[in-house]
Amino acid sequence: MLEATNEKGRNIIGWDEILEGGITPNATVMSWRGISGGIEAAKLKHDVIMTPRTCLYFDHYQTKQTENEPFAIGGYSPTKNVYNFEPVPANLTEEESKHILGAQANLWTEYISTFQHVEYMVLPRMAALCEVQWALA
Repeated sequence: MLEATNEKGRNIIGWDEILEGGITPNATVMSWRGISGGIEAAKLKHDVIMTPRTCLYFDHYQTKQTENEPFAIGGYSPTKNVYNFEPVPANLTEEESKHILGAQANLWTEYISTFQHVEYMVLPRMAALCEVQWALA
């Protein structure tokens, strides 16, 4: 299956679980369970998009005082954690670092029913991530 994808001139992108068994040479890895999957993928010369749930899942609460927050899936990802996120881990070599394409936030909406709630969940964290990304350029 994976080889057929490459034979058709296509590339795959997958969550970091794809590192656990048979990955095509040109697959891009989305590191969501932390940054370790991204580090492993970059060391294997795979492109990586860092998207760790610890700070880039915007469906998590923005504060620990959740009684006054709109309902969220759980977790805690304040704006400060987004600003402090470093998409390119310091323990990668210069060559390995080139495989970090950037970062992506996620917003799963099974607990978010209105656009107003979406706006609340992504702002100001989306602006913080933009600033982090611009610093990479």
